[in-house]
Amino acid sequence: MYHPSELALIEALAKKELLDISAPILTAPLYPGDRTFTQQWMAGFEEGSDFRLSAITLGSHAGTHLDFPSHIFRDGRALDGYPLERFITPAQVISVQDADAVLPQDLQDVWIERGEAILFKTRNSSQRLMRKPIFSPDYVHVSIAAAKICTTKGAGLVGIDYLSVDRYEDESLPVHNILLKNDVLVLEGIDLGAVPPGRYWLISLPLRIDNAEATPVRAVLVR
Repeated sequence: MYHPSELALIEALAKKELLDISAPILTAPLYPGDRTFTQQWMAGFEEGSDFRLSAITLGSHAGTHLDFPSHIFRDGRALDGYPLERFITPAQVISVQDADAVLPQDLQDVWIERGEAILFKTRNSSQRLMRKPIFSPDYVHVSIAAAKICTTKGAGLVGIDYLSVDRYEDESLPVHNILLKNDVLVLEGIDLGAVPPGRYWLISLPLRIDNAEATPVRAVLVR
């Protein structure tokens, strides 16, 4: 017998009620110091070939991506240490208004089952920051206090609509440390501009890369 929420996922998928929250890789901003995305054409119709073939180069934290504990901790779990079902989970999109950071009060009325995802929709999305190639250091991040509440509530994943849950230039990465130490996966670089707050299913399947500390994903909400 299906769990009611699983049945809702199946019904929603059948209706194709999908919202793509991934940032287009070509126009997504690049976090300072990361490798630029490149696509090199190795064969094409213009050169007389019967097919097209390209090679791509990108960083593991490019665009919309997942961070795993091995990103921060020497003995942390990497991508291949997680079962596939970890990347398909109920999620709640929470609207954060007029703030420089996600604060504890933004989570005051939030209730989730253990293991579910919390996705923060901030002015990063209304300003379409993930669709602007120039990096913006003045993005909304997650506060340390809010990160601790997410772990207390039992979140399995926390997502933010820009390239880092941490404040820019805070090299100690306190929010990454809090979340990943508690096995809360970090989804960064999502675009929630067209997504109303509420409950969804999140599908964020990573590339299958052994020992990866992070990987780009195609993140989709199902309602």
